[in-house]
Amino acid sequence: MRLDIVVKYCGGCNCQIDRSEIIRDIENSLETGYQLTTDISFAPFFAGILVCGCPSGCAQKPELVDLAGQWIVIAGKTVNFQELPEDQLAATVLQKIKNR
Repeated sequence: MRLDIVVKYCGGCNCQIDRSEIIRDIENSLETGYQLTTDISFAPFFAGILVCGCPSGCAQKPELVDLAGQWIVIAGKTVNFQELPEDQLAATVLQKIKNR
């Protein structure tokens, strides 16, 4: 069984992190059975990753809530509002997916 994880991005106007690199690291490290997608037409999803380049988290919108069973929010150098070094963001997201 495949578990899809939707990825939504902010507009990228004030990026303080390399959003693409973080998602690439997550995708390359996912366990078998998980897959990232940006296509929301297959909602609801197992989980969602909201990727905002800065701490404002501007892409958090009420209409996204029902798309995924759990949202993991990367906002600048935070994951779910916990500040981390940039090189730990992907690993932290992976751990949250695994613990879901």
